[in-house]
Amino acid sequence: MKILHASAEYFPYIKMGGLADMLASLTKEQAKTEEVYVALPYIGGLGKSPQWTGREYPALLPNDAKTDSLVVSILKNSKFLEAEESGVKLYFFQSDLFQSLNSVYGHAEEHFRFAMFSYACYALSQILKVDVFHAHDWHTAIALTLQKDSANPIPSVFTIHNLAYQGDHPFWMTGFLKEEPFRLITSPFDHDGKCNYMKAGILSADKITTVSPGYREETLSEPNGFGLSYCLQQRSGDYRGILNGIDSEEWNPNKDKRIYKTYSAKDWKEGKLKNKTELFKEIGRPSLPLDVPLVGLIGRLTHQKGFPTFLQAFSERRHLPHRYVVLGSGEPEMEKTFYYLSETFPDVFYFYKGYNENLAHKIEAASDFFLMPSLFEPCGLNQMYSHNYGTIPIVSRVGGLKDTVEESNIPSYKTGIVFEPNDAGSLGYALERAKDLFGSQERDIVVKNIMDLDWSWKKRKLEYDLVYTKAIELKI
Repeated sequence: MKILHASAEYFPYIKMGGLADMLASLTKEQAKTEEVYVALPYIGGLGKSPQWTGREYPALLPNDAKTDSLVVSILKNSKFLEAEESGVKLYFFQSDLFQSLNSVYGHAEEHFRFAMFSYACYALSQILKVDVFHAHDWHTAIALTLQKDSANPIPSVFTIHNLAYQGDHPFWMTGFLKEEPFRLITSPFDHDGKCNYMKAGILSADKITTVSPGYREETLSEPNGFGLSYCLQQRSGDYRGILNGIDSEEWNPNKDKRIYKTYSAKDWKEGKLKNKTELFKEIGRPSLPLDVPLVGLIGRLTHQKGFPTFLQAFSERRHLPHRYVVLGSGEPEMEKTFYYLSETFPDVFYFYKGYNENLAHKIEAASDFFLMPSLFEPCGLNQMYSHNYGTIPIVSRVGGLKDTVEESNIPSYKTGIVFEPNDAGSLGYALERAKDLFGSQERDIVVKNIMDLDWSWKKRKLEYDLVYTKAIELKI
């Protein structure tokens, strides 16, 4: 089977969130048995230099180049450059629209850039004659509409990674979609008076998936449907929740070259102690105590991730002995708050602004607990990374977190600590339970449980195979 994924992110080249990790690890597994291609933007700020093959492909189909419109001109001067990574062929969309960007999001004219990228991905799928076209999130959703309207439609799958981001723009900004090479009727994408790219993908794809069964159920009603639950209800028979997997080679404490000392389930106590000791030295806090819980937090500092709830709980539970290491960036006010805590309480808090892949691995290896206070979480990956590293996750009861973490009264079934979302009291009580668990014999049982879990892609890859097969059957 020949599969083309279209995405704005792909680790290690472009990473802003879980999409990059998810797609890189999924395609690595798929490439063991299938021909796998990935199309992504070629931005100036790539995280790694691609291994180019020297092959190039056009970004415009010949039959769509009949005029000299601005869009046609841009696509004529753009192309795909082929590279390879872990058995996967990568196609970087080289265009003036993306070449000067150091990051893929947060720029003016995003609606136009990603529409051009979407068309180019559609064109590439036709040129490569793939069996399945798999688009990810709103950035590539327009390609699904083009597939649906094509004379040679390719079976398509649309994966929703976060329904909160929909790529909706005023219609006056998207008039180019009615012109060549798109020639689309945009009225079906009308949502609250705007042209909504996410809605276009939902209505156009042959099959739809999202990244956990729990999140699928949440998006079928409001408020977690973010205004599009009615569309997903219409397509509910074609809509499936498939839990993300992780790259168990990349996130493996027994092999991880990024951490200070590798360890396994047999020597996790010694491994964590060494990693905690060395982490404290690296972050300039060598005098921090080793015999109290270290709680790691990594992620975007946004309201969605529940950091205001955590800050309130921290304020209310100042008596707890926990130390915190925070890695992330996001809303300026949130960054300022964490910076203030780091400077004012250096014996309790450490904050690193930005993202650092090596530090993320070190935090997972050194931490005793990992906190994810999300208000909603489509899947989440860090709780799975934490399981691999013997780091007990503390998570809110939402989306993929509730699918992967269970706080059972029976120690041999417990895989973490769970609290209610957007509830500082519930989170604070969870931190209290973490303190009790840290010093108990039960912790040994829980760590053994979580380090034995298998969150690899082997099983989940088969679930995607089934979705692809059903999408293909619709075209026969």
